[in-house]
Amino acid sequence: MRETEAPAAGQPRTPYHRRLLGRRLPVLLAAALVLTLLGPFGTFADLTLAQRLAYWCGLIGLGGLAFELLTLAAGHRLRERAGAWRAMLAGVVLAVAALMTLTVALLERTLRGMDFLRPLGLAELFVYVVLVTLLVSAIPVWLELRDRGLLAGPTPPPSPPVPDNAPASPAERPEPTFLARLPARLGQDLLALEMEDHYVRVHTAEGSDLILMRLRDAIAELAGLEGMQVHRSHWVAAAAVAGVERKPDGKLVLVLRNGRRVPVSRSYAAAVREAGWTEKTGP
Repeated sequence: MRETEAPAAGQPRTPYHRRLLGRRLPVLLAAALVLTLLGPFGTFADLTLAQRLAYWCGLIGLGGLAFELLTLAAGHRLRERAGAWRAMLAGVVLAVAALMTLTVALLERTLRGMDFLRPLGLAELFVYVVLVTLLVSAIPVWLELRDRGLLAGPTPPPSPPVPDNAPASPAERPEPTFLARLPARLGQDLLALEMEDHYVRVHTAEGSDLILMRLRDAIAELAGLEGMQVHRSHWVAAAAVAGVERKPDGKLVLVLRNGRRVPVSRSYAAAVREAGWTEKTGP
């Protein structure tokens, strides 16, 4: 199964139609119904149930539409600026509140004869509208920020990538368990392994000896030591290669530091070349 790439910070994780129909519209409808039933700011006493329903559904619908249009417009401009979304949404809420303040002032003047079209009246009405706008938009704004991954704290900058072939530091390089099998007289300077029947012949800078185990098991225990299998019967440490010879038939032969020569089978020749071992000069 193909793995989908995670959205960048600031980009929504949920399709727009699902965010609109599944989240914001239900919140707006619920807010309009609650305000219709409660009838705040004198609407309960002055308007009938049908009038209150039309009043609050119209205002909430207009405010919701303004919020959507402003958010979509800002989204195109802030596509690559995830950190600006919080300030942008706060600005959208204030802009919607200002628009709705003027709308409510005109509606109240026409419907109930109240005059808010003066500085003090607009300021007082703006406070009420901001409160209603915050209550109605709190959940949609929170859901939008969460969907865009902007509610968590700042993400620390990622560490620079480490190349696959970058050598590990001595402190990070694990000690191969196979080295514990070596006789003390052979030391720890491992050069190569050679399969002999049911044994593995170990070659070090101090000499060689036989260990009863399979070659593949010995190679598994050498994890952390740079080297590779170069033949079905041979494994060589990278530090042991002093040079490479090429036979007339094109096959490669590794020359180790102790003068030992190890054949390279054709199936492993490409890996030897990729490791750069063929660039080493002979002794």
